[in-house]
Amino acid sequence: MKKAISATLLALWLMISGFAAPAVFSAEQAGQTKDMEATEIEWQQALKAQVALAMAKVNLLKARTEFWLGKNSEAALQSLEDTKTNLRQAYGTADTVTKRRIADLQEQIKGAETALRTKSDQANSKLTELADKSESTLNTAIAETQTKATALKKETFTRIALVQARVAALKARIALEIEQSPEKAGQALEDAQGYLAEAKASASKRTAEGIAQLELDAKAAKQAVTEGISEAKDKTNALVVHTEGQLQAYGKQVTESEEAVLLRKRYAELEAQAALLKAQLAAGADATQSYLDEAKAWYARAQSQAKETARLELQKMNKRIDDTKDALKEKGKQGSKKLSDLLKSAAERVEVKGEE
Repeated sequence: MKKAISATLLALWLMISGFAAPAVFSAEQAGQTKDMEATEIEWQQALKAQVALAMAKVNLLKARTEFWLGKNSEAALQSLEDTKTNLRQAYGTADTVTKRRIADLQEQIKGAETALRTKSDQANSKLTELADKSESTLNTAIAETQTKATALKKETFTRIALVQARVAALKARIALEIEQSPEKAGQALEDAQGYLAEAKASASKRTAEGIAQLELDAKAAKQAVTEGISEAKDKTNALVVHTEGQLQAYGKQVTESEEAVLLRKRYAELEAQAALLKAQLAAGADATQSYLDEAKAWYARAQSQAKETARLELQKMNKRIDDTKDALKEKGKQGSKKLSDLLKSAAERVEVKGEE
């Protein structure tokens, strides 16, 4: 009877408390929480800079198109003004290296503006150079975003492995308290050791130090179970509680925020728009078709970040690109008209605000 009551109480305790860790964390755990939050913030900031630079790239291509194809200096100057706004936005969230590149771009824009206002023969070459340099600056920002994303991904892997370690430790506790099976408990603790090793491999230096202590806890618990020591239950419980504490040091579960999803979608659509502009500027039919394929690829990436309504609209954009490609192959005016209409729709899409 006593055994049944003990088992029932333990089961209830597992469900109600979830082996909650102490409310007050150590200074080290608080530091881990801050590290995690900082990693997420840095990644979001890098992503924002990337999107703003993609907008700058599009506006520079627009300036070049307006001047070269439309012979419209005023429209080109307005696009340069829009570019400067984009660059200021990017500068605010960019890393140090990207900021230096942005500053160089801002200086070059002044020269392009002067050339446009004075109707200099160098205007087109300056706009072309600016567009190329914006591409290089954007690539730098993308590299920074990827670096931050990799760090965030590692933190996520660490958390998942810690969750698995906690589950294994809970299984060991249940095996000892309810099933009274040291063999099962020993196997579960061995699994916990494996998960902790995985967690430490992907963890930051600060977190790895905390996980190293958990590994010692797991080793001590397993040894106690193997030797049949009465302290095995306490040591296993300590492992559960300490693992929970390590998990809570991460704060909330790592998930890509809605803002980040929208930023990634917006970036993909901006790249698609840039590819369409390049298609319009392309000198040969093969290059035009290649840029149209590039635009399709970017719209496909945007679809993966979009909600249902927006996803259907993006599918329509890709269908229109296919129609445009076919029309251009016929070498009639219809192809150019379809491409111009596509560009208009692409521009309207990236201007849409709010949730999609």
